[in-house]
Amino acid sequence: MKRVPIWVALVPLLLGLGAYWLYWNGEAQAFRAAVATLVPEAPTPEIGGFPYRIEARLPALSWGYRADGVTASLETGQVVVNRQPWRTGHAVIAAENPRLLFALPGLPTALLSIEGASALASVRRPDAIIERLSMHFETANVRLPLVAGVFAAKGLELHFRETPGNAPAGKSPAYPAQAELRLLGEINRSGGPHFMIEVPISVTARAPLATVSAWRDGGTVNVEGARLLAVDGSAIAGIDATIAPLPDGRLAISGTVDTDCPETIRALFEGVRAGKEYRSRRSVRMAISGFAGDAIALGAPQGPRGGPARSQAPPCPALHQ
Repeated sequence: MKRVPIWVALVPLLLGLGAYWLYWNGEAQAFRAAVATLVPEAPTPEIGGFPYRIEARLPALSWGYRADGVTASLETGQVVVNRQPWRTGHAVIAAENPRLLFALPGLPTALLSIEGASALASVRRPDAIIERLSMHFETANVRLPLVAGVFAAKGLELHFRETPGNAPAGKSPAYPAQAELRLLGEINRSGGPHFMIEVPISVTARAPLATVSAWRDGGTVNVEGARLLAVDGSAIAGIDATIAPLPDGRLAISGTVDTDCPETIRALFEGVRAGKEYRSRRSVRMAISGFAGDAIALGAPQGPRGGPARSQAPPCPALHQ
């Protein structure tokens, strides 16, 4: 039996490898061009990662955006962006010393600022819509919208996605949700409260959020089913609230807090240390009202309390450690 030369078996393999390298290189150059277009002031990124990924490395990054009443900026040390050659709409980003800022000029309390030692992000944007943006900060210093001061955060997660849509005519007077945001993490202020948050948010507007004016003209920010927890994971309160921009530039806030630790929650809102409190047998509801940047009023507890549950449950957690 005649033996087949080894080169006969190698030629198809080499041809396939060469074809894949041409494909990978084309995708890599397109990725390089996309990064350069997105951040034109950044140095040309180094490209590597063959054969399983496309990796772009930047020694530093400084990016800013200001349009239609929105100010956003991102500054980092070294940035590494990875994606698979066959998944053009998905990328994983690792950044050193990130500093992220988002603000609405004229609405100084609508501010989100995060600064940390490192961050890991995953973004899926196959077209003009962000289907998913997830960011994780192991530790960070955070300024939160509507809350004064700087907090230290641990295990902070931020998840965002755009959900553009049009409400059916006549179905509802409210505008449809155009985006969703979720914030989770452990929050600690030096000498102050120490707790955990889970905050789901939806943003309604008359049009997709390409413009802030679409949101300021009748839009809202809705906090739906937010949870405030002690660091041991025990629930303290549930919060529902609506934030709406007014013509005079202020942000009006209204909502409710459901809790079985009303005095602990009141102390948290007022920025003082709470005394020892036993959980109520039944949850009570307190109204939230006011304007961002001013003192937020917390109404008196409503509903039957049934007396303290001294033997059925542990006391309310001490948020100030």
